[in-house]
Amino acid sequence: MSSIILGCDKNKVSEDKKTQRTIKKILEKAGHTVTLADVGPGNSQKLMGKKKNKGKIIVFLVNGADLQTYKDFYTGMKNGYYHTKYCYFGLQGWINKKTCTCEAAKTVKLKKASDDYSSKSFTSDIVGMTTAEVCEKYSDYIAYACGASAEELGNNLVKAMGGETNSTSNTNSATSIKEALRDVLSGWDGDVECFIRDDTVYVQKISDPSTAELSLIESQDIFYDSVTVTDVNPSTVNHLKVIYDNHIITVQDDSLIKRFGKISSTISAKNSKTLKEAQSFARLEWAKLRRDNGHKLECKVLGNSKWKVGKWCRVYLPSFNIDDYMYIIKVSQEDDDGNWVCSLALVDYPPSLGEPEEETTNN
Repeated sequence: MSSIILGCDKNKVSEDKKTQRTIKKILEKAGHTVTLADVGPGNSQKLMGKKKNKGKIIVFLVNGADLQTYKDFYTGMKNGYYHTKYCYFGLQGWINKKTCTCEAAKTVKLKKASDDYSSKSFTSDIVGMTTAEVCEKYSDYIAYACGASAEELGNNLVKAMGGETNSTSNTNSATSIKEALRDVLSGWDGDVECFIRDDTVYVQKISDPSTAELSLIESQDIFYDSVTVTDVNPSTVNHLKVIYDNHIITVQDDSLIKRFGKISSTISAKNSKTLKEAQSFARLEWAKLRRDNGHKLECKVLGNSKWKVGKWCRVYLPSFNIDDYMYIIKVSQEDDDGNWVCSLALVDYPPSLGEPEEETTNN
């Protein structure tokens, strides 16, 4: 886990300190080590400039979207006069609903603030962007999270860092929502994915793996000694025949057949109306079989905010017999002797949405 400096812009100092304490507890519960900076932007920047804080992460809570602050933090870390390695800006939406809500961060175009005394050219490349766009442009050094309360912001910061929250509030409600989604989506299992980002539930068609923008290449992106490959289900079907009309569509995994022998299955594409539909059906059923093959890659890579749960990744690790696309199911940002490291877990296909519970009837 990470060593964090938690700073806060000034609004009302007593309330600011209370917000810091709340978020500190949430971050520590997620496994991070947290040091509080005094309230006020200058105090955080002083700590960022100290060599003893090299490799730490700064979390800076803001009550206004300030282009100069975004650019200053980015430039300072890039050029090395700030020794922290990354910054997460925490947008306090309950203080400033104009620019700091989750919606505003994505939609409000920002301009140079009246109290920004930096040169006009300093922020000229980001004037007119939203907070989300600025953080995307400078994603090597900054990111953001938002919240309508200190508790929500704290949990969203944990998620932004690739962790899981330990919040137990509304457990029954959350469970019911998950069950309802599972019931509704089970008919599309394998074809769609469902995930939560910030305070929104997304349901979307699973993208084609070949659209992956991320890659793990042996000797380039990965700590070789950290690689663990799990392959625990040798009985997984590795040769699939799909029957449609007078056609037989065959899909197989030659490497698995070589290792475990041919394990076949035959199914019918009886609901398909065309050969193209049958071929699409075959690809989906094959993908769902791969999801259950127990093949999992765990490794460590250099830290970067680009690593996200739910992303496809092109993986080329010939020493471990992997040359394929894999799906990220877990990301953990952590410190390793002052270096920013990400621990990743990847599988061959998105996990199942789960089967709906069978209805029982009393006779």
